[in-house]
Amino acid sequence: MFIKDIIKKYAFVISMGFLIFYIDSLEFVDDMVTKMLILGLAVFKSFYFVFQSFKKIIEAAKEDVAYHNFLAFMAINISIIILSFGIDFLCLHHVDPSTFTGIPENLSFPRRTFELIYFSILNFSNFGFGDIVPVSMIAKVIITLEIIISFMAIIFILSDFISLKESFMENNFSFSFKKTKGERKAEKDKEENE
Repeated sequence: MFIKDIIKKYAFVISMGFLIFYIDSLEFVDDMVTKMLILGLAVFKSFYFVFQSFKKIIEAAKEDVAYHNFLAFMAINISIIILSFGIDFLCLHHVDPSTFTGIPENLSFPRRTFELIYFSILNFSNFGFGDIVPVSMIAKVIITLEIIISFMAIIFILSDFISLKESFMENNFSFSFKKTKGERKAEKDKEENE
């Protein structure tokens, strides 16, 4: 299965979030620049997660992956996305503690990390109890990205994976953009003649 490969790729992307802590510790970078770096990284990661997820779903459909393996992939994928956004929130809070309300100032780093990953879990699951509230525009944009990804993940899980696989197979859907329309028509004609 491709789960180890996914974890390696996503670990690299998530580790980029910790780069923000280093940039912030240099103290010669303006807080607004650091916040924009966090936002840019969050946007990049969001597109990366969506692209990789869609690519893996298509591969799973073509390789006739068992449904429980698909669910394992989605569970790992969702966990990594939640962790990634939790790190983004942690970076934002580290740069500017007024980004969120509801987080006491005297919390230790591990406790603050827990609080912001908890916040990410609530956002992803669409619960949002309201104990932590984003104040800045950048925080609201990053939360919006997480909610959009959450919605897309739920659609993939709730849609019947078997139907999704059949749909891809019937339409001979390929993630490869190399085939021309004529090549796809020739393949389809060949299949019909057999």
